[in-house]
Amino acid sequence: MALCKKTEGNMTELENVNRRDFLRGVTLTSLGMAVAAEEILISEASAQDAPAGAPVTCAVIGLGPRGREILASLAKVPGAPVAAICDTYTSPAYIKRSTDIVASAAVQTDYRKVLESKDIQAVFVATPSHLHKQIVLDALAAGKHVYCEAPLASSIEDAKAIATAAGGAKTIFQTGLQYRANKMHNHVRNFLGDMGKPTAGRAQWRRKTTWKAAAPTPEREREQSWRLFKASSLGLPGEVGIHQFDMFCWYLKALPVAVTAMGGVMARGGDGMEVPDTMQAVLEFPGGLRVAYDATITNSFDGAFETLLGPNFAMLIRDQRGWMFKETDSPLLGWEVYARKDKLGDETGIALVADATKLISQGKEPGKVGADLTKTALYQSVDAFLGSVRTNKKPAADALVGYQANVLAAKVQEAALAGGRVELPADVFNL
Repeated sequence: MALCKKTEGNMTELENVNRRDFLRGVTLTSLGMAVAAEEILISEASAQDAPAGAPVTCAVIGLGPRGREILASLAKVPGAPVAAICDTYTSPAYIKRSTDIVASAAVQTDYRKVLESKDIQAVFVATPSHLHKQIVLDALAAGKHVYCEAPLASSIEDAKAIATAAGGAKTIFQTGLQYRANKMHNHVRNFLGDMGKPTAGRAQWRRKTTWKAAAPTPEREREQSWRLFKASSLGLPGEVGIHQFDMFCWYLKALPVAVTAMGGVMARGGDGMEVPDTMQAVLEFPGGLRVAYDATITNSFDGAFETLLGPNFAMLIRDQRGWMFKETDSPLLGWEVYARKDKLGDETGIALVADATKLISQGKEPGKVGADLTKTALYQSVDAFLGSVRTNKKPAADALVGYQANVLAAKVQEAALAGGRVELPADVFNL
């Protein structure tokens, strides 16, 4: 077809066609294969474009930074009134950070009071990971829909208890593995068949920060600094890497067979850190494919990303942005001649826009409009959960997915602490 007559670097008569007029004048059907790869009407994320439907009355338990991020997302999601917020810490200044977001919500210090309310339909559990278990079990027993932040727990045993209870519940349970709802990650997943068999993967997360919290008393400081300690934290693999590990398992439709990792406290020893502040890992998947991972809280250089490589091209994802880097001998997909090209270092990437089909139907050029950065991955995950509640459809990040990701994170942490290789037999991921 005519759209495929132009290759990168070669000019044809198509250059004389006004791109905006072309996109407005051609229906999605007649675009055919040229935009097939751009279609992102994905069931896992479709709730974000649909009308909200009936309101789902919510509560958030745990008002730390993550809890407040959830509140901020709920404040933007249609049909998600927050009736109650809960935390055991009652400092007026601390609570005010949350009531500034949801002024009308009732404030509770005992989560069981929240669960007693018949008006509350859905509960978001955002407490420290090692405190999830009993809250989630009680919420499910109370007949609530539950969104539990990832990891499910700081131990495999507690994660199994949560996932088992959630698997037997009649209500919706979603793990906070937000990439499964993120439009960009879903969009990139559409291209995997065009890559040929993937050959390698790489990801990193770097941020200069501290997990030691400032607090008015030593007791409160320890409570808020729970990520520092082996007894209450899965460290970088559990608190950060779990999302990226899960993405590769999802993309590759497989679970790793082994992991080799190493790490240490390189700069945060003065914080009392017991888990590594810097680590590297290699995940080994069936067939020999390996994913390299690098994480640290000692430096911010180059931020966070995920990359998957194949014979035809590589994909790079940075949260809401994504790029395709084509090999010179890769086949022409058709639509890429109309895409925006971005220079990243020495490479030129074809910018990916997750809402391309929708934008084309509105007479817009995806390459010029770009991705919608206002709807974060967390926003999309929260919205997808509420969509599942309304439709009674199983979420993409269900209890089993959450448990398997939890097991993998725990095993990566185990390998990092030991500085070696850990085999992962298939049954280690079974509930």
